[in-house]
Amino acid sequence: MIKFKIVITIFAMLIFFSASAQETTTVNADNSQNIFEKNRSELAGKYGADSVKCVMELSLYREFYKQWKSSKYKEDKLVDQTMKSWSYCFHAAPIVSLNMYIHGERMAKHYITANKENPEVKGAWVDTLMMIYDQRIKYFGDDKSKPEGVLLGRKAQFCLKYEKDSSQLYYPAFQRSFEMMGDKSEDLTLYYYFIASIYYVKQTGAERDLILENYVEIQDVIEYNLSVNEPGTKNYIRYEKVSNNIEKNVKKFASCEKLIALYGPKLEKNPDDLKLAKNIVKFFESRRCTKNDTNDTYFNALAKVHAAEPTPESALSMGSMALGRGEEAIAEGYLEEATKTLSDSNALKKGSAYLLLAEVYRSRGKLGASRSAAYSVLKYKPNEGMAYIIIGDLYTSSAAKCTSKGLRVSYWAAYDKYVQALNISQDEKIKTIARKKMAVIKKSFPENQELFMRNLKEGQVIKVECWINENTKVRAR
Repeated sequence: MIKFKIVITIFAMLIFFSASAQETTTVNADNSQNIFEKNRSELAGKYGADSVKCVMELSLYREFYKQWKSSKYKEDKLVDQTMKSWSYCFHAAPIVSLNMYIHGERMAKHYITANKENPEVKGAWVDTLMMIYDQRIKYFGDDKSKPEGVLLGRKAQFCLKYEKDSSQLYYPAFQRSFEMMGDKSEDLTLYYYFIASIYYVKQTGAERDLILENYVEIQDVIEYNLSVNEPGTKNYIRYEKVSNNIEKNVKKFASCEKLIALYGPKLEKNPDDLKLAKNIVKFFESRRCTKNDTNDTYFNALAKVHAAEPTPESALSMGSMALGRGEEAIAEGYLEEATKTLSDSNALKKGSAYLLLAEVYRSRGKLGASRSAAYSVLKYKPNEGMAYIIIGDLYTSSAAKCTSKGLRVSYWAAYDKYVQALNISQDEKIKTIARKKMAVIKKSFPENQELFMRNLKEGQVIKVECWINENTKVRAR
């Protein structure tokens, strides 16, 4: 132990002379100096005013902490000895070591746990933990690995954990952390920010909208992190877990019925509020409530957003909803816009837009346009059997007009399309539809005797005139 103290003393003297030499140099802060650099420059130096004592205490704290760690943080006597020397360094030389703050956090949490039955002492150590974070932010907030925004988020987590009823303290810290870190926010900070939003609304009477608004913004950040990490990796799993946990909690506040009840009247009262409309669209889409829009809240909000800031996706959504509402003329305009503006690289959505457009054209009697749109579907979704189903239905509906030799030959052309739908589709539901339509239409085929009287043979190729203008095969019942 004597040798250990001699080594400490010699080391301290070397530091003292080094520090003294540094103090003779005047440092002038310029405009480019950040607040953290400024805070550090205002101190007496890295080792404080009494550098010899600081080095001695620093060495003692490090040695005792090392021993405490070796005991797997179980020896209370060692942590008490560590804390005594650590405390001196923390107050006298705030920038002597970044690890000092990491070690201080662990010791403070140890004392909080050890005093869980003593609220007064426990509260004092919670205050100490908060002070450790505050001072670390003050002097090391520009640390690249753990910048101010990250530290604020972690401090807020502990504040929520130990002082749950003080949301007016931790909620603003979460908010500031989220503003600073954005897409780089830590997964647990995002989760507890959402939980903090709930407590804040309950404790302060803030608008319930706050919970949902924060939910959407938080989920956007989670979705970003899921998109930049490979499924199955550590980061992906962490953000996925947080997302699932948030979803479990948000159900209490954002069922489809509650969204409609909350935002329907708001939108009616503020029909020109674009921000409100955008939030409604996000809420309904993130909660998958677009098909439960019983009072047109989502439809009206999306219409507002699309009018102000149109996108191919919003045009597709508007067209799909208008078609579902039986407003084919309105749907036609939106879907034509979608098919023109969606990128070819977005093949699935573009194919879906053409499929809906084909249905709209069919319902409006635009047979040629409907067929053309259906064929366009297959360019982007080559296994979309419903495209051929639609064409087959077009031909079936034209049976009375498209005849030859008194026979409704368009049924044969329709049968061809149903067969093609059956062959290309990978969807069993569509295959079933195709089979049923083939069975039904076959009953309308002529009998062999009728073919014989018209000098026709089964399997013979003939052309269906009318607007169809395609070759098909003669078929008997």
